Amino acid sequence: MMKIVAASLLMTTALIAQPALAHVEVDNHCNMELHGEITFNHGDLTITTDSGETVQITPAHQLFVDSQAVSLNAEEQRWVSDYYTSIETAIPMTVDIAREGVKIASYAVTEVFTELLGADNDLTEDFDQLFTDLSSQIDERFYAADGSYKFDSTGLDGDWADAAWSQEFDDKVESLIERSMGHILMAIGSEMLFGDGDMDAFASRMENFGTAIEERVEGQAEALEGKADELCTVLAKADYAETHMQKSIAALSGLDLLESKGKSPLKQ
Repeated sequence: MMKIVAASLLMTTALIAQPALAHVEVDNHCNMELHGEITFNHGDLTITTDSGETVQITPAHQLFVDSQAVSLNAEEQRWVSDYYTSIETAIPMTVDIAREGVKIASYAVTEVFTELLGADNDLTEDFDQLFTDLSSQIDERFYAADGSYKFDSTGLDGDWADAAWSQEFDDKVESLIERSMGHILMAIGSEMLFGDGDMDAFASRMENFGTAIEERVEGQAEALEGKADELCTVLAKADYAETHMQKSIAALSGLDLLESKGKSPLKQ
């Protein structure tokens, strides 16, 4: 019996933790580090380098360094435009990945707790509130008051992916999982005491339930990983353009915002 309890407990914990903590890790795909700070607001892209220079690219793809306009030839303008367009494209992609990650985690958690504890248990409500709060945080981080996209790396821990999935959220999920263990043990104990007494049937039901949830989450997670790969490619294009901007535009020799530590689709 204890083996059945342990197996059920481990399966449940894995189902809760895996979608919430693993499937939105964009950084696992391309490991894009940030050096300096970047903001995107109302179409203006502004970068503050580690050395304190301010680089601004307007929606018209005009380049300013420390508030001074920089004249560009055709090739230099191409790299500046490619850089701006890639970052502008990456922001809504990041929002989409964050939202899909929340949906996957919310589905898995809701299904697990409803199966074990019933639809009206307090922990399901706590997790629902957590996912609602996260969705609100995503809106606050990525949308300006007029509904346009924005981005601000201030306060992030040096990774693009941190914008979508914060350590604070991971900590909250882990805390709720720890709280859930007692409730899960009580539910399993009730099944043993007041159920039909057939623990083999109970174990089989839990195994089938776990397989069904994993299959559903796996399909969603694979689609999300595909989107993460696409985002990685876009960020790699920005990194590629940035390298050429550094080399060809004297005023940008100190620009090194993006650094891909993973497998980049592009090579300089």
